[in-house]
Amino acid sequence: MAVIKDKSGQAAWSVLTGAALALPGMMSVAHADVAPLNYSLDTNFSRYAESAGRMKVDIYQAAAILPLTERLSLKFNGVKDVVTGASPVGPAAAGTRGCKGPHLGGLMQCMSGASISDVRDSVDVNATYYMDNDTVDVDAGRSSENDYASDFFSVNNRLEINDKLTTITTGYAYAADHVWEIVPIDGVKVRAANVGGAKETHQGILGLTQILDKDSLLQANLTYSYNGGYLSDPYKYVYAPWTNCTGFNCPAIPASAYPGFIRDTRPGSRNQIGILLGYVRNFAALNSAALHADYRFYADTWGVDSHTFEFSWIQPVVDDWQLTPRLRYYTQNSADFYNVMFNSPSTTGYYSSDYRLAGFGAIGGGLHLSKAFFNKLTVSGGMDFYKREYGYGISGGTGTALDNFTFSMFSVSLNLKF
Repeated sequence: MAVIKDKSGQAAWSVLTGAALALPGMMSVAHADVAPLNYSLDTNFSRYAESAGRMKVDIYQAAAILPLTERLSLKFNGVKDVVTGASPVGPAAAGTRGCKGPHLGGLMQCMSGASISDVRDSVDVNATYYMDNDTVDVDAGRSSENDYASDFFSVNNRLEINDKLTTITTGYAYAADHVWEIVPIDGVKVRAANVGGAKETHQGILGLTQILDKDSLLQANLTYSYNGGYLSDPYKYVYAPWTNCTGFNCPAIPASAYPGFIRDTRPGSRNQIGILLGYVRNFAALNSAALHADYRFYADTWGVDSHTFEFSWIQPVVDDWQLTPRLRYYTQNSADFYNVMFNSPSTTGYYSSDYRLAGFGAIGGGLHLSKAFFNKLTVSGGMDFYKREYGYGISGGTGTALDNFTFSMFSVSLNLKF
């Protein structure tokens, strides 16, 4: 998995989880690990596009697996994201100077304008060692763009016991990130002074996969993550009409006085916990079709908790074609320090109107189709759709219909073994 950043448009389908936890290499498996016998190359292109001309991301991915011995293999991964469009800055009173965006009930969602243009490059190397009942892999890499840099590392172990019917997964991951703001001055994009900072993430995973019989298994994962450092978003602002903006708290655009706005300000630490429960059932009578059903619970020390329900059906059809429809529902409540606007100073000193920290619900779904050729080449493509609505949420909390939006994502991929 790629590094999941707290920036709109970067998460693609994972935006459905809102508070996703996984760092690179932190993933569990629901089957016994087997050392690859062939070299393989994976390529993928995806296009993510939000409604109303907001964010668009073109995602280019490639991965190569190189078996070195019967027990050791290397995997090289590369990702390039090309990001363009606009992003919500934060709600404000209708008619606020310098803001353009949708209106609702005397409020408007201020947009950055079509001003976002960025490229993210991410590379990592994974080494996996396969033993008779144990698999260890180590992953390290770097992700960078013009306003963000991340170096990450992870190590995972999967131990098979009980005649390989039970798999215990453990892992640890670390990421050291630095974020800052890029602003245009006289037509040149430069790094803003005194904005941004460093942050680090520690993450651990404990998982259990149990094969129930020849057609079904259960999976349970517990993930804990600690984030510390600069956790605010340098591009988000809060409408606070009781204050006059001065100094570094002022938005960079426009450069003139901008009363009533202060910067997004969040706590310097965040503890997150996630629980995944999954069930897989194979139906031999239906041409070996399989049902995947997952439930995820998430909670953090910012007051956000969420629930995710996801179902997918993998259906082999004729001539090695495979059809996979899926459906997903997500709901979360709002962070303790979130509000649409702040009419008085916060007692904690924390402020955020970031729509990702609001209370909301979302429904998503997709359809993917793949075809294997000559046991060497697999071609697949698909589309995913997502609709976020304040009224879809069942978790409560503060939010607004100004934050409603939809996105679509189309993808095509190739897998070649040789």
